[in-house]
Amino acid sequence: QWYSYKLDRVVFKHHKSHWHIIYFVIPIVAYYTAANFFPIFLFFGILPSLLFWHKRLDKKIVFTNRVKMFLSTLIFIATMQDYIMINLYSHTKFSILLPIITALVVSNLVSFISFIRYKKRAREKLDSIENLKIIAITGSYGKTSVKSFISQLLSLKYKVYQTPRSVNTLIGIVQDINNNLPLNTQIYVVEAGARETNDIRDISHFLQHQFA
Repeated sequence: QWYSYKLDRVVFKHHKSHWHIIYFVIPIVAYYTAANFFPIFLFFGILPSLLFWHKRLDKKIVFTNRVKMFLSTLIFIATMQDYIMINLYSHTKFSILLPIITALVVSNLVSFISFIRYKKRAREKLDSIENLKIIAITGSYGKTSVKSFISQLLSLKYKVYQTPRSVNTLIGIVQDINNNLPLNTQIYVVEAGARETNDIRDISHFLQHQFA
């Protein structure tokens, strides 16, 4: 969730570099080298450290539908892999990356297809609102303040709706339109954030806003 479900960001761009070592490198090395002692390392090392890390989080983990789908797919693929390796090849060491990558590909594919449909529904809703004007706001900083300022000014004469404070990604905007945008809105003020290359392009192509 934190790294937009992108594998390269998960593996190489943690907020804290030592997380790579503690939660990625050490468990993998231990799994292949500790042999029968790995369960001890798992239950008395890895799991307690994860619980301690989770307890200190200001914003707790949220198990969204996408996360649940990824985890259920991961468990299913890992179980099938282990069953086949044990019963057909009598192996007790299993691939770690194969189930993770497969689950990631499957969950991303399903999410991509679902988002395309969700995005189309949002575009149809925008098109159905007669004479709707859209104002898109972006910048290095001050986006939220300018959005609120413009919305308050225009609300004196028009029916204005603005994206909630934390919504400024394409996914968030699409969700906001589908779930919250009133059908009697005359002016929709949208905050557009740029976290990755082409974010603004994608938001602009989708919104087709009249003012920026």
